[in-house]
Amino acid sequence: MVPDDLEDAPDPGLARERTRLAWARTAIAFAAVGAAMLRRDPVAGLLALAVTPVIWALGRLASLPARPGPRPRQLLLVAVIVTLVAALAFVVALFRPGPVSLRQLLPLHG
Repeated sequence: MVPDDLEDAPDPGLARERTRLAWARTAIAFAAVGAAMLRRDPVAGLLALAVTPVIWALGRLASLPARPGPRPRQLLLVAVIVTLVAALAFVVALFRPGPVSLRQLLPLHG
C-alpha cells in the first residue's frame, strides 16, 4: 500500500540511508586525506585523522529515525561540531607554514 503523498511515507526514497552513507563517505575521505597528509605535514594529518571518528559519529546521529517534534539539541550539536572543525581547519591553514612558491609546491621531475 503506497501513501497518497510521499511526505506521509515513513522514509521516502530511503533518504535516511543515503544521508548515513554520505556521512560515512565523508569520514572515509577525511581518513584518506589525513593519511596522505601524514607524510608531508604530520600535525595536519593527525588533525584530519582525529576528526574522522567525529564525522562518522555525526553521520550516525544525523541518520537516526526522526521523532515527532523538533530536535534542537541534536541539530545544535551537529552545527557546533561542524563549525569547530571548520574553524580548526582555518586556523591550521592560516598558521601552518606553506610553500612560498609554486615551484616548492609542485616540484618538477626530469
